[in-house]
Amino acid sequence: MIQTPSANSRDEGTISFTFNKNDMWKMGTLSVSPFNWLEASYFYYRPSDLIWTGTNVPGHYLDKGFNVKFKYSPRNRNRPDLAIGLDDFAGTGYLTREYLVATQELRDLKVSFGLGWGKFTGSNSFNNPLSFFSDAFKVRPDRSSNYNLGGTPSYDKWFRGSANLFGGIEYFVPGKQKLSFKLEHDPFNYFDFTANNRPDATYKLRKKDSNTNIGINYKFNNFLTLSASYLKGNTFNISFTIGATFNEKIRKKPIFNPSIIHKNKNKNNKKLAFYEDLLINLSNNNLLLQTANISKKKLDISIATSEHRNAIRSSSYTASVAKKVLENHDVDVNLVNISHINVGIELNNITYIEDYIDDDTPIELIKRNTTFNSGDPNGYLQDEFKPNVNFPAIFSTFSPEVLTHIGAPEKFYFGGLNIKNVSEIQFSRNLILTSEINARIYDNFRNTVAGADSVMEHVRTDLVQYLKEDDIYITRMQLDYIWSPYKEVYAKVSGGIYETMFAGIGIEALYKPFNNNFSIGANIFQVKQRAYDQKFGFRNYKTSTGHVSFGYELPFGIYSDLSFGRYLAKDDGFTYDLSRTTPSGLKAGIYFTRTDIPAEIFGEGSFDKGFYFQIPMDFLTNGYSSNYFSFKLSPLTRDGGAKLNNGMDLRGIIYNSSSNEISKQWKGYHN
Repeated sequence: MIQTPSANSRDEGTISFTFNKNDMWKMGTLSVSPFNWLEASYFYYRPSDLIWTGTNVPGHYLDKGFNVKFKYSPRNRNRPDLAIGLDDFAGTGYLTREYLVATQELRDLKVSFGLGWGKFTGSNSFNNPLSFFSDAFKVRPDRSSNYNLGGTPSYDKWFRGSANLFGGIEYFVPGKQKLSFKLEHDPFNYFDFTANNRPDATYKLRKKDSNTNIGINYKFNNFLTLSASYLKGNTFNISFTIGATFNEKIRKKPIFNPSIIHKNKNKNNKKLAFYEDLLINLSNNNLLLQTANISKKKLDISIATSEHRNAIRSSSYTASVAKKVLENHDVDVNLVNISHINVGIELNNITYIEDYIDDDTPIELIKRNTTFNSGDPNGYLQDEFKPNVNFPAIFSTFSPEVLTHIGAPEKFYFGGLNIKNVSEIQFSRNLILTSEINARIYDNFRNTVAGADSVMEHVRTDLVQYLKEDDIYITRMQLDYIWSPYKEVYAKVSGGIYETMFAGIGIEALYKPFNNNFSIGANIFQVKQRAYDQKFGFRNYKTSTGHVSFGYELPFGIYSDLSFGRYLAKDDGFTYDLSRTTPSGLKAGIYFTRTDIPAEIFGEGSFDKGFYFQIPMDFLTNGYSSNYFSFKLSPLTRDGGAKLNNGMDLRGIIYNSSSNEISKQWKGYHN
């Protein structure tokens, strides 16, 4: 609604940002919906009257926190949606509240009614109805016993203490469904809600003249909504939301219609003529033929592609091109087997029945008769036809890059603009040098403070010193040799500049059974801290860091990863990462790390935590791409629980190397 929640949530795969401003505060909220029934958000809150510790300037206080909402939608649409929510459930408690809410959609109306705890308990609150089940619900502690230094779930406060009612209605103008008006009951005491009854909370700003809020909402399109409202009888509020639901409907892709050219150069060698035609026609459709072989009425083709992340799509495109070339050369085969090659390793075999490779065969029949297997890591090198590859192969691109550093109390947003060069030199299929070099065009990082206080080794808290570099600098220059010593086992040795702050050498191994849902990985690195100018100089600090990890693919695209080991600051512990990839490819996840560093040494936040998402770039283009836009946010930059950022992670490189990963990609067949 306006200030109170409803049971509505955004569609699966939606990412949105809402900015809210009035005389009392500015607030920014980033929300992600990995499921239709789950919405998680992270917010920054800056009140205009509260003072940051150590200053006498109002408006410098900055708070942050997490919200989560779980939704249930009954099949019978005559019944209301239901939701349970936790706001600011792991922080200072300035906005902490829990609620149960029901929302019923009618023809032109949306009606919400709910029961709330915590900050909902302003005037007219009453005894907690949950105390019927246990006396423990009667009293809400002023401070959670689990508070430590913030950032820990305040579970002993949830749904406890007095309760209050809230609700509202939203009216959609007939014929103009983009325009709506809102009216809600406002239960909040604004000296408590968002201010925790602090003595520096300003009476003039927070006094309340009415328990009714009114608002107007206009949805310009699927990406932008603008809202205005009048709060508590005396405060004008404005907000906007920008966002999108990332699915394959955002940009319509062209129907696959392969361009086929027949040259038949080798009339005396029909098989070689076929192979040459296959090479040319796959290349014309952005599919790079690595090897090919015809034997016992089976055509084996190995390809590499940087355009498609969907293995079913790229293999079905390849099979379609191959079928047309086969028909032109009057070659009779029963099976067409497609292998995907990355960094010189065969990741999979996808075998189609040749007669079914057309647009008329029902997809269910194709699925039942198509087989997957892991193949042989180097089996493709035994094929009869091997086009010449000229090494070294060099690829280089220039692009702009926006740098951000958010959440500093003295100034919320610091940023910059770089020109970035990303280069890749392939000395062989398995030996690759990748580099990322940046040139700063503009930034305001020089205005930032030195960084957070820390009694630990400054493996992350000196980040600002690196951001202040305004000359040409090297973000990454990493040499990797990647191979598969055994079937379903992958390995990598590497050396160079791994990230902004560390360089060194390391080794990594991954066991990933093709027909199972789990993987086991291990890595160890010897690294040294880089100089602030990010060229080839170093500081004195060096360390060994490494982890053993266990990953498991759960149903519905959920991936769980647990790793144990030593971190950059020589602390030992574990990291748990939980993510969900939607059918369209959007990935969203959360993580937290606990080590043997106690909260009082770790500092504010108590332990490392954060969230991230990855958006496939082809959501925004008319064509296909295997690239992603990645965003990761940790509420605080601390030294505890810090992992090395390895730019060529084996799990990312060895994607599409399991039956489970490939079997979820059938929407890509010929699409």
